[in-house]
Amino acid sequence: MPILTIAALTLREAVRRRVVAIVGGLSLALVVLIGWGLWKLDAAVQAPQASIAINAAFTVLLAFMFSLVLAIGSAFLAAGAIVSDVENGIVLAILPRPISRAEFVLGKWLGLAALVALYALVFGSLGLLAIALGGKYEPPHPVGALAYLIAQSIALLSLGLLLSTRVPALAGGVLAVALFGVSWIAGITAGIARAMHEQTLQDAASLVGLLVPTDGLWRGALYELTPVALLVGQAAAPGTSINPFGVTAPPPQAFVAWSCVWIVVVLAATLRRMSVRDI
Repeated sequence: MPILTIAALTLREAVRRRVVAIVGGLSLALVVLIGWGLWKLDAAVQAPQASIAINAAFTVLLAFMFSLVLAIGSAFLAAGAIVSDVENGIVLAILPRPISRAEFVLGKWLGLAALVALYALVFGSLGLLAIALGGKYEPPHPVGALAYLIAQSIALLSLGLLLSTRVPALAGGVLAVALFGVSWIAGITAGIARAMHEQTLQDAASLVGLLVPTDGLWRGALYELTPVALLVGQAAAPGTSINPFGVTAPPPQAFVAWSCVWIVVVLAATLRRMSVRDI
């Protein structure tokens, strides 16, 4: 099947360029360092409850760093996926064969999505294992957190692939990451507006969160990683809504459904723009 063939070639190209080896090696070293650091920290903290709270906080911070790596990596991988092949003439060599433009784009998307999801699963699981061994702490719903992080990465990847149909690779990657940052800031702004009872600002920030749903997906991962005791405490704390790492509830099911629809719409827009592009 042409789509699977293009996906396999995309994965092989990532391996050939040593993207997998370099990023994988650095991530593995970071996982070892995280485990050692949490082990030393856990040994220094004598009170069990304090240890749990500290390890939970570090788990959230490490998850945020991991989400940044995933988001930036996904954006820049996808931002050069199509435009680079067009500039290098690879598309001209592939498309005259019985492969349509839609199959080419879908194969690229599938290959990159598989690469990002595999990276998130492998190194996310290793990171959680390092936290469990080093800090003796297990977050409540690690599988759900990884699912949200993968969804966030695929959303950024889809956006980067759309930009890759028209914008140079570097500019597309920067723009995708910038929109990711705007969505994160909009999430914080919505919390501040909620605390100040400023409905207009809250509606504007919420609209941005729907146009680029990456922050909502990150907050889903944050909720899955936060212990129940901390969730109860945050719900009672007056300043939780303005805390970028404070959540009291998971994303609504309607938002999760919208995020899936958003990815499909962005991918459909990519197919449309590629179909009319001169190559």
